[in-house]
Amino acid sequence: MKQFLVAIFVTCFASAALADNNSISFKQRQDSTPMKITSVNVSPTSGVISAEGAMGEYGRVYLTYTLTPDADGRGGLVMGEGRGALKDGGFAVGTGAGSYYREGTKFVMHVLFRISDGTQNLDKIVFDASKRTLTHDVYIAK
Repeated sequence: MKQFLVAIFVTCFASAALADNNSISFKQRQDSTPMKITSVNVSPTSGVISAEGAMGEYGRVYLTYTLTPDADGRGGLVMGEGRGALKDGGFAVGTGAGSYYREGTKFVMHVLFRISDGTQNLDKIVFDASKRTLTHDVYIAK
């Protein structure tokens, strides 16, 4: 069911994006952000990675990625949740869904996030389990 919902979500987004000039391009919203991994929890059916870091206009951001692997373990679905503590005392809230693939000990995630201010981002997150590193790149979708 999750795969079906993600497929519908991605198809609708891609259709809307392609309807405008039949092209799609993503510009980086901010510099690549190295994040501090705060926890990694694994179970037989999923893995959860939590991280935090300073992410430009989103302030101090706390993120959680829940990965659900495909049967072969080489990729799967990812759900993302984030909260950014802003300098003005407010919060930016983001929720997203996407997919990931694995290259050795690296997990490369692509997540379409919708932020509470109405913006949308296509994020690329790279988690290296061996080196315990995580980077987060944010591209403008809307």
